[in-house]
Amino acid sequence: MSQVALPAGPPSGSFDRVAQVLLAMSRMDAPRVAQISEHTGLPSSAVYRCITSLLEAGLIEEGPSRGRYHAGIVSISLAERYRRSVLSGDATSRILHTLAGRTLEFAALLVRRGDDMVCVDTADGSSVLRCSFVVGEVVPLVAGASAKAILAHTPRGEVDGILARNGVAGSTASGILSLLPDVRERGFAMSAGEVDEGVWGVAAPVFADGGVVGAVATMAPVLRAARLMRTAVSATVSAAQALSRHQLNI
Repeated sequence: MSQVALPAGPPSGSFDRVAQVLLAMSRMDAPRVAQISEHTGLPSSAVYRCITSLLEAGLIEEGPSRGRYHAGIVSISLAERYRRSVLSGDATSRILHTLAGRTLEFAALLVRRGDDMVCVDTADGSSVLRCSFVVGEVVPLVAGASAKAILAHTPRGEVDGILARNGVAGSTASGILSLLPDVRERGFAMSAGEVDEGVWGVAAPVFADGGVVGAVATMAPVLRAARLMRTAVSATVSAAQALSRHQLNI
């Protein structure tokens, strides 16, 4: 299992260790201390100390199963503040629901965080779709249309680091890199079955302050892709442009 990647800097202090634990928990469902320790590379004793601090702050809570931990009530408050301040209140939601209304399919906004993408908002279409992208889900920035839409506008040196830290190398890494110039030129990326089996997706980059900050995506069963592709591509690119005009502070 890969370790959580933190920005380069001085040796980790207590705050950095707490941050590592929180980042690990964002990727895991109600983990135990041993799982967090394995994921971060921190000793179990250090993880216990971080857990204690986070419990006292209300950022995490112990679940019904003793020894397992999940997000606390304060995290819900932080998430709502994020929605109001960063996602411009209901503006993002309106754009995503407009997109879902045009395609009748599932729409999502994903934001880059380090080597990962975080799903921060979604809108359902008229059909039910089972996929990995639910609000709060963290997905490695290496596969799928959304990842390619973001990587295509990320400096090559950063892309190389992202792929390496996520364990992507050799022909797989070369294959991803070879696709990015075309994605950048077209302004959108497509994929089928890369993140979820049987799911097709199209994604376009979202920009703020001159750089890429995330991607907006439309997802549908592969069986419906051919029928809706033209509409979905156009609507998704338009939604990404609308979100970019809002200059989200992310």
